[in-house]
Amino acid sequence: MSTFNVLRWSAIAAGVIAGAYNTQVLKAEGQKKQEAFDFAEKTKLINEAKAEYAKLHPKKEVASTEINLEDPNLDFAQVILGAVEKLGN
Repeated sequence: MSTFNVLRWSAIAAGVIAGAYNTQVLKAEGQKKQEAFDFAEKTKLINEAKAEYAKLHPKKEVASTEINLEDPNLDFAQVILGAVEKLGN
């Protein structure tokens, strides 16, 4: 009868250990999924805010052909793109 009790208690202990391990694995997976969801939600909000900001603050086009390099608001990308478009025409 003692061999049976040893096997029974060993099986119970193994079951408890396996259950604890399984619980930890499931918690870790749930936490990773929650972090990914939170990151996606934050990214979505940031993109919405950028789109709204772009609507409220449109980029100003360089109206004149004269370029003032001392202007602190000079957009070099717009200047270069404008020069490339002029070359293409």
